[in-house]
Amino acid sequence: MDNLKAVLIILVVFGHALELIFWRHISPVYFFIYIFHMPLFAFCSGYMASYNPKKILTRLIGSYVIFQFLYVLFDRMVLEREGSLLLFTTPYWIMWYLLAMILWMLHLPLLDAVTNTKGRMALVICLTFALGIAAGFDNTLGYYMSLSRVIYFFPFFTLGFCAKKAMTGQTFQTVSRKWYVAGASAALTILIVFCLYEYREIIDVRWFWGVVSYERLAHTGYTYITRILLYLSAIVVSLFLMAIVPRRKTSFSSIGQRTMPSFLLHGFVILLLRHYAVTHDYRLAGENIGLSYAFLFVISLAMVLVFSALRFPLRRQVPPPEVKGEEALAE
Repeated sequence: MDNLKAVLIILVVFGHALELIFWRHISPVYFFIYIFHMPLFAFCSGYMASYNPKKILTRLIGSYVIFQFLYVLFDRMVLEREGSLLLFTTPYWIMWYLLAMILWMLHLPLLDAVTNTKGRMALVICLTFALGIAAGFDNTLGYYMSLSRVIYFFPFFTLGFCAKKAMTGQTFQTVSRKWYVAGASAALTILIVFCLYEYREIIDVRWFWGVVSYERLAHTGYTYITRILLYLSAIVVSLFLMAIVPRRKTSFSSIGQRTMPSFLLHGFVILLLRHYAVTHDYRLAGENIGLSYAFLFVISLAMVLVFSALRFPLRRQVPPPEVKGEEALAE
């Protein structure tokens, strides 16, 4: 799971870096990253989730309050944007995921109670996906409390939580690496990549954010069918990534154990680069697309390496190794 989270946090930062150059431009790479990286991150969060009021208060609510204030202050003092208001009910940019985590974690006791059998797990998962699809019909949902995104990505959090309850870590790894699962997900991922490239002219980047209703994006062809296809694509690509990510400890495993500093701090760098137009000379010029991607990836990787090395005060504690066999029975 640490290896998987390490890959995902790099993609999160890289995805935001791509917006410096490819914002509102056609970028199949951006489309591909956004089709799965946040759904899979929500899955990992659900898989690792446990109800701990103290942790919710200090690590999540505390971080949200502090960094919501810091980002708004940074916006007003450094970026000189007078319109920025300190509203804890409207998350500043990337802070939406932290607020979503708070709301999801507060629902854990209820979620745990209604998923006490595998049949109920399947029912709850189906209901959350149905709710995520239905939320697109509501124009009132949006950036307030990040309700649209909270509902849109909640099925993946629920899926991760139920996967942890339904099977042990070893069983989960075995299932995700079955040859037919890996083979089918690889083939479908290739098909998804082809479709993203083939239909890049008609795809709107806002489809992947889970924040805009069908009606407001009707002119782009966004419907509930689109959201269903995005859900299915996210599951397929996530299965493929889980099948190929190494199971052993690697040189980047430690990055996955410290994703919070990278997530919270990289936004300041992205905003600075955008404000001072540092990437202006690297904007799309036809033949420089490959150079642009490489340039942004190097910046993203550097940020993750630096920030993940920081000793963040609210860093999670690594749980002790699982006790097995007779020791487990004795315990």
